[in-house]
Amino acid sequence: MSDQHMDRVLALDPHTVGVRVEGLLGEVESAGGQAARTAADGVVRELLHLNEAGLARLLDGLVTVPGVTEELRVLAEDELVGGLLALYGLHPVPIEERVLVALDRARRRLGREFTLVDIDAAGTARITTAGGCGSGCGSTGESAGELVSRLVQQAAPEIVEVVLEEAPAPQKLLQIGHRPKAPTGAPA
Repeated sequence: MSDQHMDRVLALDPHTVGVRVEGLLGEVESAGGQAARTAADGVVRELLHLNEAGLARLLDGLVTVPGVTEELRVLAEDELVGGLLALYGLHPVPIEERVLVALDRARRRLGREFTLVDIDAAGTARITTAGGCGSGCGSTGESAGELVSRLVQQAAPEIVEVVLEEAPAPQKLLQIGHRPKAPTGAPA
């Protein structure tokens, strides 16, 4: 592989590629109608299945090499590699663990705690937080919700929505103490 080709491949932005693919599929539909779009979608699906099978075989062969499992975890932290592995359900790190790492990054950036409540089958991550800091917590001007959502979706691209909720304030405990003594001479 030439250096120029390798540079182009390494600089690939997955979001931009996705937008280009959608645009091209739209052009196919405009030129040939819904039947052409359906056929093009089928071609894309078959290519994705081929890529999935190749990646699965590659990973299956690699995990037999001593010490490579940790290297795969490090490689999977790359946004493109991790996103590709997540797309095919091959990511070596469980989704919950990746979301927890992202929430820890958010905690360090914003100075507040975040708790993963659940991740549902539709790909929605519900997260609670306490100790609100208003709408503009990040140094970039983005809100806490935007920052948390961005960090979570970078770590786990299969998350399609992040719902950030304020945790209910803990109820104050009622303090029960001794009854004050009545003044001398007063009826008790």
